[in-house]
Amino acid sequence: MTKLLLILLPLLASNRSFAQLRGVVKDSRSGEALSKAKVVAGDQSAISDNEGRFSIAAASDLLVSLVGYRSLRVVVSDPTRELELLLTPDGLSQKDSVEVKEGPYEPQYASSPSERSLSSAELRNLAGVIANDPLRAVQSLPGVSATNDFTASFAVRGADFRRVGIYLDGVLMNNPLHSTQGQQASGSISMLNTDVIEAVTLHAAAPPVAYMDRNASTLEMLVREGSDNGLAWRVNTGVAATSAMAEGPWKRGTWLVSVRKSYLQYLLQKARAIDTLAFGFFDVQAKLGYNLTSKQHVTLALFDGISDLDRSSARSSLGVNSILNGTYHLTNLQLGHRWTASERLLVTNKLAWIRERSNNRNLLDLPLSSAGYGEWVANTGVEWKSLRAGTSFRQIRDDGFEARYIFNPLSIRRRDPWNGNALRAGGYVEEAFTKGILSVSLGSRFDGSSTRQPASVSPHASARLRLGSSTQLISAWSHAVQYVPLSALMIANLGNAALLPSRAIHAVGGIEQALNATTRVRFEAYYRADRDLLAQPLADIRLLPNGQVIFPPAAARFENSVRGAARGFEVFLQKRSANRWNGWISYGWSRSRMRDGITGARYDADFDQRHTVNSYASYRMSPSVNLSVRYSYGSNFPIAGFFSQRNGQYFLSQQRNEVRLPVFSRADFRLNKQFERKKWRGVLFVEVMNLFNTNNRTFDSYNGYNTRTGVASISLLRLFPIVPGAGWMMDWGNR
Repeated sequence: MTKLLLILLPLLASNRSFAQLRGVVKDSRSGEALSKAKVVAGDQSAISDNEGRFSIAAASDLLVSLVGYRSLRVVVSDPTRELELLLTPDGLSQKDSVEVKEGPYEPQYASSPSERSLSSAELRNLAGVIANDPLRAVQSLPGVSATNDFTASFAVRGADFRRVGIYLDGVLMNNPLHSTQGQQASGSISMLNTDVIEAVTLHAAAPPVAYMDRNASTLEMLVREGSDNGLAWRVNTGVAATSAMAEGPWKRGTWLVSVRKSYLQYLLQKARAIDTLAFGFFDVQAKLGYNLTSKQHVTLALFDGISDLDRSSARSSLGVNSILNGTYHLTNLQLGHRWTASERLLVTNKLAWIRERSNNRNLLDLPLSSAGYGEWVANTGVEWKSLRAGTSFRQIRDDGFEARYIFNPLSIRRRDPWNGNALRAGGYVEEAFTKGILSVSLGSRFDGSSTRQPASVSPHASARLRLGSSTQLISAWSHAVQYVPLSALMIANLGNAALLPSRAIHAVGGIEQALNATTRVRFEAYYRADRDLLAQPLADIRLLPNGQVIFPPAAARFENSVRGAARGFEVFLQKRSANRWNGWISYGWSRSRMRDGITGARYDADFDQRHTVNSYASYRMSPSVNLSVRYSYGSNFPIAGFFSQRNGQYFLSQQRNEVRLPVFSRADFRLNKQFERKKWRGVLFVEVMNLFNTNNRTFDSYNGYNTRTGVASISLLRLFPIVPGAGWMMDWGNR
């Protein structure tokens, strides 16, 4: 008997060893090992270590989960083989293979010296529970200034939002925001649901030549395709809106549909009167992908959004020129084709149709404004080895009117209509060269318009010098052009058919030091010379040296009267990893000075912010809990106009933009808690906005001045106080 036990014990020990299932958990996007991932097999579980490895009792079915990632269910066919389990970040299509990358900071464009990007986790945490807005996530990037909680817009290095090109899947958008046109106090929010965004990339200066018709910076947003692993559903409910998304395979392709409906306006109407300006919105995003062959892929995408404003509850306090009801409707339809002819040749084509329509009416149901904008777009791009080239054709239509009334007797005071069409065509070519430690990119854009605005040539050059394995020097010089909106050319009483395109010359230089594989320090200095900027120089009331007050004329024409320069630097420390700590801290100093050639005024630019701090930190505490914080500080923008301030009162002044808004400071806290079940997964989001209840304010309106005392009446609007919020996301199906 003893001999039999001695024989069986080694066999039992070997069977016990054989019954252990081993593997490693990795990020499907970067290939980085994931620690703290939870692996469940029946009633047993294991947590992956710092190298992503785990060991658990052998089973035929595994469930792997980690907060911030899509859960993965695996059927084990061979328990003796070590498993490689790939988790896909939330917001991305499920992947079965690792995307090979050189590192977490490898740029999308080697020719872009000021490229910043947001990962899926960063995008979701920074978009906010209340707004869930990808553009609000961009507001936290180094080099970006945003001091108005109510709007999704932002400034980049002293340049306003109208000079930032917003690209949606490669198509330049005119106004991709839910908002009430002509009513700034109503705020704005992106028309895109964060759940469908795959990548966000900001080119803060000297944008690559592939981007057109904006002269300051460019923001590219890519919408993901559906998962091919089976039907999946997701519902996301927050303070401001609820969204629902479905995705799955379709023959030789995939499909994805997302709808979102807001209800914040109903809550705000019961809170305080000022928030009767809050608008509601509904939007839908849908994308089909289909493989024609192994080398050809086509996509069909629809983006549609409606915003509406109803101020019926405040009817008694409205004037004849105040908006009672307003609507804005945006539709964008895109057809794309990608042909991977060989390993070195890629050809892309995109056809798009854009339509925008807005209408505002007053309390007497009379029209205050109406506008229609449309585009037909045809883009082509070719990548062959290190050569990139492409063309773009945009047929633009723009029409509308603005009206103002007097009440007693009721009649129209003025009506300014516009109506125009234009064909804008352009192309680009860019070649990259690498010789040892030096990489150089040379390119140029060629643009023209069927209007009287002249054609332009925009050269671009950049260089990267790698000093060892961890240090690189970057530099770039470029010229960029932005054509004038058709409304400014053709609007009655205000338009100017002789307007020129506005131009910007960029110069950028910097150094980047890698501290390790996931951490870097970067210093970047820049200079931008702006020419022929669009302005209405006589539209502001102002004071002359002799004390005389100059009132704006009834029709202050648009002019190319402003030129100036922006200069500054940014320094930031950033860590990007699939584990533990992630985030950045950045400081930027900037000075943007302008000169108006008609009035002779020299002043700080309307969006000049001297000091900017943006920071973000995220920490995964356990497989199901993640904490994140963000903090933004800004010395703030000027109050646009000829004002001074003494003893707490505002006065008319000879100097433009002399008075600034109060300092902006805001900290937000967020907790994500994941709940995993066999058939569904839920994530609870808890957020506190403006954690320290800072009294931030923004400009609201200029209300006239007292002719006897010279005191000007200016209203500032209180931004968000401390605001707690919560949301719940649940998905099920083939996750």
